[in-house]
Amino acid sequence: MNFRKILFFIFLFSAFSMFSQQGDGGIPKSSKILLNFKNIDHQIFQTPNILELKSEDAITDNTGIAPWRFGFNNYTSLNLHNSGSWIDLSNGDRIWLLKVTSKEALTINLTFSNTDIPNGNELYIYDPNQSFVLGKFTSKHLYDGQLGAEIIPGQTAIVEYLVKAKNNLGNIEISTVTHGYRTASEFYEKAFGSSGSCNMNVNCNDGIPWQNQRNSAVMLVSGSNGFCSGALINNTQNDGKPYVLTANHCYSNPASWIFRFNWQSPDCNNPGSSPSFVSLSGATLRAKRQPSDMCLVEITGGLQNGTVPLSYNPYFSGYNNSNTPATTAVSIHHPSGDIKKISFDDDPVSAVQAMGSSEANSSWQVNWDRNTTTEGGSSGSPLFDQNKRIIGQLWGGGASCSNLSAPDYYGSLNKSWNPSGSNSSDQLKHWLDPNNDGVSFIDGFDPSGSGSTVNDASLTDPQGVVGTFCGGDITPMVKISNTGTQTLTSATITYDYGGPSNTYNWTGSLAQWQSETVTLPTVNLANGTYSFNASVDNPNASVDENPNNNNVTSSFTVVTNGQLVAMELTLDCYASETSWTLEDPQGLVLFSGSGYQDNTPGVVVNEDFCLNYGCYKYKIKDTYGDGLAGAQWNGCNQDGSVFITYNNDTLAEITPSNADFGDSLTLDFCVVENSQVLENSLSFIKTYPNPASNYINVLSDSKTIDAIKVVDMLGKMVFEKNKVNQNSFMLNVRYLKKGAYLIKVFLEGGNEVYTRFIKN
Repeated sequence: MNFRKILFFIFLFSAFSMFSQQGDGGIPKSSKILLNFKNIDHQIFQTPNILELKSEDAITDNTGIAPWRFGFNNYTSLNLHNSGSWIDLSNGDRIWLLKVTSKEALTINLTFSNTDIPNGNELYIYDPNQSFVLGKFTSKHLYDGQLGAEIIPGQTAIVEYLVKAKNNLGNIEISTVTHGYRTASEFYEKAFGSSGSCNMNVNCNDGIPWQNQRNSAVMLVSGSNGFCSGALINNTQNDGKPYVLTANHCYSNPASWIFRFNWQSPDCNNPGSSPSFVSLSGATLRAKRQPSDMCLVEITGGLQNGTVPLSYNPYFSGYNNSNTPATTAVSIHHPSGDIKKISFDDDPVSAVQAMGSSEANSSWQVNWDRNTTTEGGSSGSPLFDQNKRIIGQLWGGGASCSNLSAPDYYGSLNKSWNPSGSNSSDQLKHWLDPNNDGVSFIDGFDPSGSGSTVNDASLTDPQGVVGTFCGGDITPMVKISNTGTQTLTSATITYDYGGPSNTYNWTGSLAQWQSETVTLPTVNLANGTYSFNASVDNPNASVDENPNNNNVTSSFTVVTNGQLVAMELTLDCYASETSWTLEDPQGLVLFSGSGYQDNTPGVVVNEDFCLNYGCYKYKIKDTYGDGLAGAQWNGCNQDGSVFITYNNDTLAEITPSNADFGDSLTLDFCVVENSQVLENSLSFIKTYPNPASNYINVLSDSKTIDAIKVVDMLGKMVFEKNKVNQNSFMLNVRYLKKGAYLIKVFLEGGNEVYTRFIKN
């Protein structure tokens, strides 16, 4: 063993020493009789093929199809009758001891099945030095005869079963011995933890406002060998029912799941040794759903008064089941099975169809800010909106410390709430709104009793003040909700557009958790970008007891006399390679799109642009270099396309037959008043060749051309010919600069039509 490994194991044992609590606590009886464990039954498992396992992990990590695997499961059946050694104590009690080793394991954990612990008997699991002790476990920690034990450092675990009920032996059966080969091996390289160095500890300054939500977030071990994340989630009865929301792809039999609470650094720094934590084991499935990757379980083991022990400092986060995108978002998670981290998206999330889902808008897409990210093991972690309510759980994505700009995708709680044709087994509504109150959101629940309010009004969901508007008439709407226990009958809403404030006095009758959309007076605004700010106060003419949920903000742009131009982008099988921008004549990017999900062939992305009259550039790029071509590749039968239309006219296009444009392509188009793009809609006018280098012919099949004008992208007229008086005309374009031009054709009878051409 080299010096570096010696340092690692010294650190590992000091890091893990006596930091876990799982079970009710207690002292194993063997510690009082000073056993050295050399003469007890020793079951040994060989080292698995680690290189093969890590090769498999490289394929499945972050794909959203399985938990982040940290160990190899050895399936076995070690019980009181085929293994272990018995020791008789002087008082008549008996101890069953078994030593279990998985060679060269960095950690080891055991899963129990068919287990029965009669009253008075006790189960413990610990390392040979008894510096890491789990237990005591009794019947209340079992569910359906199963128990998942926390992870023990090193390659060996001792199992001790104390039998006091002489006539009621019960049964102990170890069904899985998990050889840990990832995570712990990296502790010595990064002071602590296995996640990327860019991950932000949850107790950094940015995370201080999120302490309640931090207390709801948990790490879970699924299938004995996989890490995921999750969160305690509230229900409308505020009763502390121990529901945990996580991802469907984390699912395995939850009876042996382990839920780890409060594993976090006390401050912003990575600690030199592992912080303490507490754990519960065992759960039962309540609902799961694949199209939105949702899984809801209820913890069953180690509860007190039917809920998580108050000593664990639990918090049950609220939720928002609406389809309104959050203006900002936060996730709290355990990347790569590391201590608790926090991530921030300071921009609005967007509803997308991703991760191979069959359902439109099944996910919320986030792009992390503040140099934060997620990793494998973060799967199932909660996504919170700006009001600190859960709106989804992590499905997958490409974000990591080495790819901070890649998006992540969270299964939408809105889509998991009450899907068409669903029942209690595949929806959240049955469990989180058991009285059918019909609420769209609730706040969190603190079982310690703090945080309940009598008079508390909140604002959410600004509408009519988000995006771009083709006109100056703006009618804002906000949702006012009663989050206090007393019926809300009046409140004051104050709002502005970045200037003087306005006041709206609301009256009505809202019971707790009920809400109402309030339409504020219409205002006419000039061209520009605005910030809408609104707040609510004076609930029931009293002081608002919780000002943290009083404010909403949004931004929007007004384009007076703007014109709606539509883009229809059909994706190929490799959509992550595609990005685009829409620029004005000065090169300013007005709109953009990227971050599309692979393996979603045929998905159509629709965007509406509000544009002034003028000319624009639509630039589309493909990082692989084959444009939107997909059908040429094995397993893909879809070529992409782009159509940009205005008033039913096609201004620019990439058809499937021309999908392979290489690395990039620029489409020039112009938006003109009363335009008709004749080459697409009227058969009696044609321009050719187009693009052109020297000359371009304008031909009318039936009407005489009276005059022709040519305008560049800046609106400057570069050519004019009056009194043409014939059906065709040849334009000399040799002297023009490269780019797009608009031809305005005046026909007999007073008709004016437009067409366009590209000068090479």
